[in-house]
Parts: sequence; structure tokens; C-alpha cells
Amino acid sequence: MSQLEASASSTTNGKAVASLVLGILSIVTMILMVVGLIMGAVGLVLGIIGLKEIKRQDQEGKKMAVAGIICSSLGIVLPILLSVIAFVAFMVV
Repeated sequence: MSQLEASASSTTNGKAVASLVLGILSIVTMILMVVGLIMGAVGLVLGIIGLKEIKRQDQEGKKMAVAGIICSSLGIVLPILLSVIAFVAFMVV
């Protein structure tokens, strides 16, 4: 197997990698709600697009794309949930 064949068969989708990185960063930065939501939304879109590309072009990185989608979804849902909980807690007092 030549080097060209080895590199062509083991290409990881870049959008899957970006989705995972943005998903993790959106969870880390969920204290800054707007930044976390934007990173989560972009990561979610990139994860979905990357997953479709992986299926179509027979690339690697499916687990990475799925993990990116999950982390990005958490990065979107958790800040909203924490905001609702904080709002309710302060309204009761």
C-alpha cells in the first residue's frame, strides 16, 4: 500500500473535528451564554453537515461527528436551562 492510498483511505472529516471542538468549547463557555450558544449552534450545524459528508464520501470520523453533535446540543440546552432555573429561583425570593 503506497502512502497516497493510506492517506486517502484514512481521511477524517474536518467538519466533524470542528464540530467536536466547538461543542466542547460551548460547554466550557456556557457561563457566557451568548458565546456558548453561538459556538453550540455552529458546532451542531457543522456536525450534521460533516455526518452527511462522511456517509457520502466514505470518510472516517463518524463517532467524532456524533460526539460533536451531542456536545453542541448540550452547549445549547444547558445555558438555556440554567437561565430558566436562575429566573425561577430569583422570582420566588
